[in-house]
Amino acid sequence: MSRLSQGPGAGETIEHPIEELSALRDVDPPAALVARVMTRLAEPRPVSMWHWLRRPFAIEIRLSPFAIICLALGLGALFVIVGANMR
Repeated sequence: MSRLSQGPGAGETIEHPIEELSALRDVDPPAALVARVMTRLAEPRPVSMWHWLRRPFAIEIRLSPFAIICLALGLGALFVIVGANMR
């Protein structure tokens, strides 16, 4: 049974811990329970469709300066050819 005492305000009660129940904090959990919880934590959760769609992705393009120059010259030549054929 818990003991109640009057607090600083009118009608307020403060509950003190029960000594008999505080000894239960030192009880070790069963080994099967610990193993099941650790197994559940170690297994990854299956990814839902919503999480898969919202997952960010990164695209990495690595270009050397020579490749950038060649790409710029090629695009310039393409614009000249397309522009000359549009007349």
